[in-house]
This record gives sequence, structure tokens and C-alpha cells, in this order.
Amino acid sequence: MPNGDVTLSLTRYILKEDENSSRKLPDLTKPLGQKATREERPLESATDVEAELEALAAEDDESVLFFAPDAPEIPDGPTSPPPPRARRGSNASSRRDRSESPPASFWATLKRQAARVAEPERPPTPPPTEKPERIVLSSHEVHCVVSSRHLMLASRYFLTILNGDFPQAITLRSHGHVTIALEDDLDSMVILLNIIHGAGRKVPRQVSLDDLSKLAVLVSKFEMLSTVEFFSDTWIDNLQRWGLPKSYNENVLPLVFVFWVFDRPDEFREMTRLAQRESTEKLEEDLGDMPILHGIIDAIKRDREFAIETAITVVQALIDRYMAGQAICDSALDDELRYACDSMVLGCLMNSSRKIGIWPKPVAPFNGKKFKDLVKAIRSIRILDVCNKTSSRRWNSHGPSPNSHGLEDSIETSMKSIEAGLDGLKLEDYPKLR
Repeated sequence: MPNGDVTLSLTRYILKEDENSSRKLPDLTKPLGQKATREERPLESATDVEAELEALAAEDDESVLFFAPDAPEIPDGPTSPPPPRARRGSNASSRRDRSESPPASFWATLKRQAARVAEPERPPTPPPTEKPERIVLSSHEVHCVVSSRHLMLASRYFLTILNGDFPQAITLRSHGHVTIALEDDLDSMVILLNIIHGAGRKVPRQVSLDDLSKLAVLVSKFEMLSTVEFFSDTWIDNLQRWGLPKSYNENVLPLVFVFWVFDRPDEFREMTRLAQRESTEKLEEDLGDMPILHGIIDAIKRDREFAIETAITVVQALIDRYMAGQAICDSALDDELRYACDSMVLGCLMNSSRKIGIWPKPVAPFNGKKFKDLVKAIRSIRILDVCNKTSSRRWNSHGPSPNSHGLEDSIETSMKSIEAGLDGLKLEDYPKLR
């Protein structure tokens, strides 16, 4: 089957940051005091909009991209690998059969692409805390001419639809060419197609988290991890030079998805640990359009709720124990002091619990509560007792008596145990869907 027998049809969107958006952030890659360029000036009239669109269209007028074309034999045109020579004395032709090729304008476009000088790569800037809003100025179709052989070798998805009785496979066999419409991100798809067709020098070594998330979406969709694994390791290692988040923020869930797709178990566990300990019940609102496996999100939410429930139960159990009416203090010399001591401990527990919002005991999903903050608040509970004010404080029937009857130490031990159990998810427990 000849090269260039599949055309992937995608859409390029020309975007512009909204000048009136309150969320717009300054461009940190430009020196201070630099004047705004043509692209940054606000559009004041319809004429300005038209001029802007024409300029953007002139800058990016490529509507066809070639990755494995079956080029016609024209002067100064791109050439395909030479066919093998026929044996001497045989009548076999060395000219290989060719399918109908795109028009000459395609190859002129390819020649212009080859003449371009690649711009030097600049290191990615740290991700901003808020993304500027963007508006779509225009859009146009872009056709990527690719090789079905390369696609099927690199992707389980394309291997499936270009074989058997799928409509795309039938069209390819009967006509020698098929067009497949995709609704994926064009720039990310171009990067993957360069990898698939062996154009490694055209593949960037550094990408932003936003771009890496888009690439992860496509790698997951087309099932081609083994094809891009070398580059994905490079992208992630370079991204880690900026440092992974140390606390939960809007980048954690995208990183969870990226590390799940690219099989990075240590990083996946670290990011899910942050989500378990520092997210609220509104975790799904932070998800956006990220196609994270529902099992991962459900596990994070379930572990968060269980840890919060367990931490609250530790304090609740102490309150219930002191409310049972039985004397617990054994350090005081008489019953009245023991009663007063137990009452003071109970009062401290209930008053502190009310202040931090765990008395009366809340129920799941514990709205607005983060495990990390809750544990910090529980550790700050100060428990006073009468025994601490008497000379009999130091000794009881079992020997030396610790501060507050050992309650603070007991709470600390319980909190450490709960934290140890909230240590992220294991990547092998969430296999890729096939």
C-alpha cells in the first residue's frame, strides 16, 4: 500500500487572549517595558478585526501538512525512496505502482515548509495560577497526509479501524485512500505524527503542562504509549525541573492524568496523595474536561472521606468515653477531684471540637473540610485537667502520669496512623481501558 494513503482532517483555531478579561496575566517571557506588538493591540473596529484575521491567516496559511506523502515525480519536488532494482535479464519493471497523488500545489506547500528555519526553542515558563480567557478569531481545516502503515504500527486505535470491516478500512482497500475526520487538538496531533513518521528533530523536547495534558489525551485515545515513551519521559523530566506542586492546586489533577497515561507510578502516587489530603468534596469541579478514569477520582474522594471520618471518630470516642459517667481519672486523691478532672477534660474536648467544626459530629462528604487542615486543628486541641494543678499530678496507681492523662499523646499517635494510611494511589491498581 503506498505512502500518504490516509488524510487526517482536523481544525486549526486561531485564538486571541481577551483584552477585557480580568483574568488576563502579563506575559512573563517579555522584558519589562517592551511595547505591545501588533497581535497584542486591542481590536477597536470591524476593520481592525478583518485586518487581524488576514494577518493571522497569512502567517499560518498551511492547510495541508505532509508526513508520509507519495510524491509525484516532478522537477524539484519531494521524492520517495527509490524502488528496488529488477534482476538482470528480467522483464520486471523497477517502477512501483502509484496511487493518484495530490495536486502540484500540495508539493509546493511542502517545499515551503521544508524551507522554513525552525525557531529556537525557549524553556517553558512556569504555569500561571490563572489562565487567561481566549476568544476564537477564526478557524480552518487542516489536512494531514500520513501513512496507514505507520499509523497501524504506532497506534492500536488506528490498527483497529484501518483493518477488518470498519468503514475506514473498507474505503482504504477499495479506493487506496481514506480521509478520517478528527476533533482533536491539531498542534498536539502534529507532534505525535512527527514521532510516528520518524521526524524526531521536529519534536519539541520541552512542553508546558497544558500541552503535555493535551498530548496525554491523544496518547490515551489512540493507545500509543510505547511509540512516544522516549519523548514522554523527556517531557516529564524537563517539566519536573520546575518542581512538582507541594500543595494541592489546579495543576494536580492534570498531572495525575499525565502520570497515569505515561506510566509514572512514583509521581502518580505523590499527586494523588496531595489530592487525598488537601482537596475538598468539590474535587470533580476541579476536573474540568480532563478525561481522568472515574475510578481514580472515586478512590481519592473515598479515601479522603474515610480519613476525615476516622480522625473525627478519634475525638468523638474520647468525648463519648468521658460522657459515659464512669470515673476515668485515677490521679486525684478523692472522688470530687477525680470528678472535677474528668469534667474539665470533657469540657475541653467538647469546646475545642465545637470550635473546629467537628462537634456535633458532621457527616460525609464533610463539606469544605480538608484532611490536612482538619488534622492540624485536632492536633491543636488543648486539654486541661485538675490533676495538673495538684501535687498528686505526678503519680497515680500505675506510676508516673503523663500530661492530660496521655490524651494528647494518644491523639497524636492516631493522627500519624491515619496519615500513614493516606499515602496516595498505586498506579497498577488502575490499568488502562482496552
